[in-house]
Amino acid sequence: MRKMVILVLIAVVLSSCSFISEDDGEHTKATLPDIILENSSYTLGQSGQRPVYIESTRMTLYSKDNLAIVENISFISYDEDNNPSVEGSASYGEIDTDSKVMHLTGNVRLRATDGDMMIEAEDLTFDSENEEIEAEGEVRVSSEDGTFAGIGFRGDLREEAYSFSAIKEGVFDL
Repeated sequence: MRKMVILVLIAVVLSSCSFISEDDGEHTKATLPDIILENSSYTLGQSGQRPVYIESTRMTLYSKDNLAIVENISFISYDEDNNPSVEGSASYGEIDTDSKVMHLTGNVRLRATDGDMMIEAEDLTFDSENEEIEAEGEVRVSSEDGTFAGIGFRGDLREEAYSFSAIKEGVFDL
Protein backbone atom coordinates (compact mmCIF):
# COMPACT_ATOMS: atom_id res chain seq x y z
CA MET A 1 0.00 0.00 0.00
CA ARG A 2 2.81 2.40 0.89
CA LYS A 3 4.47 1.75 -2.48
CA MET A 4 1.20 2.53 -4.24
CA VAL A 5 0.91 5.91 -2.46
CA ILE A 6 4.49 6.80 -3.40
CA LEU A 7 3.88 5.85 -7.05
CA VAL A 8 0.71 7.96 -7.14
CA LEU A 9 2.59 10.96 -5.67
CA ILE A 10 5.40 10.58 -8.23
CA ALA A 11 2.85 10.37 -11.06
CA VAL A 12 1.09 13.53 -9.83
CA VAL A 13 4.37 15.47 -9.55
CA LEU A 14 5.58 14.39 -12.99
CA SER A 15 2.26 15.12 -14.67
CA SER A 16 2.26 18.66 -13.30
CA CYS A 17 5.67 19.53 -14.85
CA SER A 18 5.76 21.80 -17.94
CA PHE A 19 8.06 24.15 -19.81
CA ILE A 20 7.55 27.71 -18.59
CA SER A 21 9.29 30.71 -20.08
CA GLU A 22 10.94 32.79 -17.37
CA ASP A 23 10.34 35.97 -19.37
CA ASP A 24 6.57 36.06 -19.63
CA GLY A 25 5.24 33.06 -17.68
CA GLU A 26 3.61 31.54 -20.79
CA HIS A 27 3.97 27.92 -21.75
CA THR A 28 6.45 27.23 -24.56
CA LYS A 29 7.34 24.17 -26.56
CA ALA A 30 10.79 22.67 -26.52
CA THR A 31 12.66 23.22 -29.78
CA LEU A 32 13.89 19.97 -31.21
CA PRO A 33 16.53 19.71 -33.93
CA ASP A 34 15.61 18.62 -37.45
CA ILE A 35 18.56 16.25 -37.58
CA ILE A 36 21.68 15.32 -35.64
CA LEU A 37 24.63 14.08 -37.68
CA GLU A 38 27.67 12.26 -36.31
CA ASN A 39 31.05 12.52 -38.12
CA SER A 40 29.46 14.67 -40.79
CA SER A 41 30.35 16.80 -43.78
CA TYR A 42 28.27 19.84 -44.65
CA THR A 43 28.44 22.46 -47.41
CA LEU A 44 27.59 25.96 -46.21
CA GLY A 45 26.45 27.94 -49.23
CA GLN A 46 25.84 26.94 -52.80
CA SER A 47 28.21 25.42 -55.30
CA GLY A 48 29.69 28.10 -57.55
CA GLN A 49 29.35 30.76 -54.84
CA ARG A 50 32.51 29.93 -52.88
CA PRO A 51 30.90 27.68 -50.27
CA VAL A 52 32.55 26.63 -47.01
CA TYR A 53 33.05 22.89 -46.61
CA ILE A 54 32.59 21.83 -42.99
CA GLU A 55 33.41 18.62 -41.16
CA SER A 56 32.47 17.96 -37.54
CA THR A 57 32.15 15.12 -35.09
CA ARG A 58 28.59 16.19 -34.29
CA MET A 59 26.29 18.60 -36.11
CA THR A 60 22.82 19.55 -34.89
CA LEU A 61 20.63 21.34 -37.45
CA TYR A 62 17.65 23.59 -36.66
CA SER A 63 16.31 24.60 -40.08
CA LYS A 64 13.52 26.86 -38.72
CA ASP A 65 16.13 28.94 -36.87
CA ASN A 66 18.77 28.73 -39.66
CA LEU A 67 21.14 27.30 -37.07
CA ALA A 68 23.76 24.58 -37.13
CA ILE A 69 25.56 23.70 -33.90
CA VAL A 70 28.83 21.89 -34.50
CA GLU A 71 31.37 20.17 -32.28
CA ASN A 72 35.03 19.68 -33.20
CA ILE A 73 34.67 21.59 -36.42
CA SER A 74 37.13 21.98 -39.27
CA PHE A 75 36.34 23.96 -42.41
CA ILE A 76 37.82 25.17 -45.70
CA SER A 77 36.80 27.48 -48.53
CA TYR A 78 38.35 27.99 -51.94
CA ASP A 79 39.02 31.03 -54.13
CA GLU A 80 37.93 31.53 -57.76
CA ASP A 81 40.89 29.45 -58.98
CA ASN A 82 39.89 26.58 -56.66
CA ASN A 83 42.85 27.16 -54.34
CA PRO A 84 42.30 27.06 -50.55
CA SER A 85 41.62 30.60 -49.30
CA VAL A 86 40.47 30.15 -45.67
CA GLU A 87 40.64 27.12 -43.43
CA GLY A 88 40.11 26.70 -39.73
CA SER A 89 39.09 24.64 -36.74
CA ALA A 90 37.44 25.02 -33.33
CA SER A 91 36.04 22.94 -30.50
CA TYR A 92 32.51 24.33 -30.88
CA GLY A 93 30.58 26.51 -33.28
CA GLU A 94 27.18 28.03 -33.91
CA ILE A 95 26.55 28.77 -37.57
CA ASP A 96 23.80 30.95 -39.02
CA THR A 97 23.11 28.95 -42.18
CA ASP A 98 21.31 31.92 -43.78
CA SER A 99 23.95 34.65 -43.27
CA LYS A 100 26.86 32.13 -43.23
CA VAL A 101 28.28 33.69 -40.04
CA MET A 102 30.15 31.27 -37.77
CA HIS A 103 30.64 31.97 -34.07
CA LEU A 104 33.48 29.68 -33.01
CA THR A 105 34.79 28.96 -29.52
CA GLY A 106 37.47 26.81 -27.94
CA ASN A 107 40.95 26.63 -29.44
CA VAL A 108 39.93 28.53 -32.59
CA ARG A 109 42.46 28.52 -35.40
CA LEU A 110 41.79 30.31 -38.69
CA ARG A 111 44.32 30.36 -41.51
CA ALA A 112 44.10 32.73 -44.45
CA THR A 113 46.28 31.36 -47.23
CA ASP A 114 46.64 34.80 -48.86
CA GLY A 115 49.62 36.12 -46.93
CA ASP A 116 49.84 32.84 -45.01
CA MET A 117 48.30 34.31 -41.85
CA MET A 118 47.25 32.26 -38.80
CA ILE A 119 44.76 33.66 -36.26
CA GLU A 120 44.36 31.95 -32.88
CA ALA A 121 41.70 32.83 -30.30
CA GLU A 122 39.29 31.29 -27.79
CA ASP A 123 36.27 33.09 -29.22
CA LEU A 124 35.98 34.34 -32.80
CA THR A 125 33.24 35.28 -35.27
CA PHE A 126 33.87 34.59 -38.96
CA ASP A 127 31.56 35.98 -41.64
CA SER A 128 32.43 33.48 -44.36
CA GLU A 129 30.44 35.27 -47.06
CA ASN A 130 32.22 38.61 -46.59
CA GLU A 131 35.45 37.06 -45.24
CA GLU A 132 35.44 39.26 -42.15
CA ILE A 133 36.74 38.27 -38.72
CA GLU A 134 36.01 39.66 -35.26
CA ALA A 135 37.29 38.56 -31.86
CA GLU A 136 36.74 40.37 -28.55
CA GLY A 137 39.19 38.53 -26.29
CA GLU A 138 42.86 37.68 -26.62
CA VAL A 139 44.10 36.93 -30.13
CA ARG A 140 47.43 35.85 -31.59
CA VAL A 141 48.16 36.58 -35.25
CA SER A 142 51.16 35.11 -37.05
CA SER A 143 52.23 35.72 -40.63
CA GLU A 144 55.36 35.92 -42.71
CA ASP A 145 55.61 39.57 -41.57
CA GLY A 146 55.61 38.91 -37.83
CA THR A 147 53.67 37.79 -34.78
CA PHE A 148 51.28 39.89 -32.69
CA ALA A 149 49.21 39.26 -29.58
CA GLY A 150 46.45 41.58 -28.48
CA ILE A 151 42.91 42.17 -27.39
CA GLY A 152 39.98 42.81 -29.72
CA PHE A 153 40.76 41.92 -33.32
CA ARG A 154 39.02 42.82 -36.56
CA GLY A 155 40.04 41.71 -40.00
CA ASP A 156 38.94 41.82 -43.61
CA LEU A 157 40.58 38.95 -45.48
CA ARG A 158 39.65 40.28 -48.94
CA GLU A 159 41.13 43.73 -48.31
CA GLU A 160 43.92 42.31 -46.12
CA ALA A 161 43.17 44.98 -43.51
CA TYR A 162 43.56 44.06 -39.83
CA SER A 163 43.48 45.86 -36.49
CA PHE A 164 43.70 45.22 -32.74
CA SER A 165 41.93 47.25 -30.07
CA ALA A 166 45.12 46.89 -28.01
CA ILE A 167 48.40 45.18 -28.86
CA LYS A 168 50.08 43.40 -25.94
CA GLU A 169 53.21 42.33 -27.79
CA GLY A 170 54.45 41.92 -31.32
CA VAL A 171 57.29 41.78 -33.77
CA PHE A 172 56.99 43.11 -37.32
CA ASP A 173 59.67 42.11 -39.84
CA LEU A 174 60.40 44.53 -42.68
